[in-house]
Amino acid sequence: MQTVKEFVAENKEALIRDIGRLVAINSVKTEPVEGAPYGEGVRKVELEAMEIAKELGFTTVHDCEGRMAYAHVGPEDKFLGIIGHADVVPVTEGWFRDPFEMFEKEGYLVGRGTGDDKGPLLAAMYACKYLMENDIPLRYGLRVLIGCDEECGMSDIEYYLANYPEPVFTFTPDAGFPVGHGEKGIYEADLVSDPVDGKIVSLFGGLASNVVPDKCTVVLKEVCADCLRKAVGESDRYEISEKDGLVTVVAHGVAAHAGMPFESVNANGLIADLLLKADVLESEEKKAVEFMSRVMENVFGTFEGIDGEDGCFAPTTLICGMVRKQEDGSFLVNVNSRYNTSITAEDIEKKVSATAEEWGYHVANCDNSGPFYMEPDHPAVKLMCDIYNEVTGEDEKPFVMSGGTYARHMHNAVSFGCEKPSEKAPDWVGGCHMTNEGLSIETLMQAFEIYIETLIRLQDVEF
Repeated sequence: MQTVKEFVAENKEALIRDIGRLVAINSVKTEPVEGAPYGEGVRKVELEAMEIAKELGFTTVHDCEGRMAYAHVGPEDKFLGIIGHADVVPVTEGWFRDPFEMFEKEGYLVGRGTGDDKGPLLAAMYACKYLMENDIPLRYGLRVLIGCDEECGMSDIEYYLANYPEPVFTFTPDAGFPVGHGEKGIYEADLVSDPVDGKIVSLFGGLASNVVPDKCTVVLKEVCADCLRKAVGESDRYEISEKDGLVTVVAHGVAAHAGMPFESVNANGLIADLLLKADVLESEEKKAVEFMSRVMENVFGTFEGIDGEDGCFAPTTLICGMVRKQEDGSFLVNVNSRYNTSITAEDIEKKVSATAEEWGYHVANCDNSGPFYMEPDHPAVKLMCDIYNEVTGEDEKPFVMSGGTYARHMHNAVSFGCEKPSEKAPDWVGGCHMTNEGLSIETLMQAFEIYIETLIRLQDVEF
């Protein structure tokens, strides 16, 4: 039998090549078309991932009506699940190169989706190849679920669970090592004002709910550009230009994942604060923008009264991922909160709604998924943590997290890699959802080995 380390070394270049195949496809969700419920790019990457699964030797590769796909080997009455996703968030500014043309730099694979989640998904898929090629006895089958809507609501896993059998145990390689055994709740909503007349011709900030935006643009009429420049002062985060009687202001912030916004600079907040400081708005429009500013006065949801700690998870957070002036003249403020057990799912909805109504906004398109938690002494959690520490020589403990993964939608699931808590990346390397998103090749190869050992040893756990 080939050793795990020999197999990992032998398959390293093929794994990197195949990650590049997926990264090359722009799989940001777009409008649905026939046969592609999440848009043509997502459908294309799904089909490419299915093709890779066939090349790796899975006995069954099945398309779940364009919403998810799976590759399966072994028993089908009881099976282990590995679920990752091939869709990605939109691209932020400032990339070294085309984000959909993967390249290597200083030991990192750089490109949109390298770390979130195309690279980890394929590392787990290749781990299954080891068990297949070395005839490892399978008490539980192996099913790799290829997600297509993780970044925009996870309707894909809801569809799968409503129409296909659930694994007896699942891990998702879409977070950090060693094992994520709990996740905060996630509340997302659009807060919408009544139509408002005023100086703002257009307002557009942010591309996704779950990303602190690094760019926001406002176009104004009948406004003094010098008043805005005076309010900007020495800040280098704004660009101001004039054309055809209109003034355009572009704000540049610092992007971050909604679950980890502490070092971010929200470009939406920069615009709102500037407009208020320059005092260029009037009456109801000024009040609507003041609400935006108050929403973003910190990242803890203090304004909405949802802030709190529970001694288990990190403090509750709330960001404004998107702002828009809509065609009917109304303002849209999208909020995304990662909340702990200090507040209930019902209370967060009530408090956000009440605050919005005080300022002339109403809640629309609300989505709310409560926290989940698996005990850290669960046999599978303990085993996976042990395997991680054995392979890396570290002594890490299971953790709870602020991000949201597929694990929260399943009865018996955890997140499992492949970010390492001990890894110190160069400053230029972006994390998930960030500019110059990068994945350490060394970490990728360790994850590859960890996933092989895990799939072998989970066969002995009672589920």
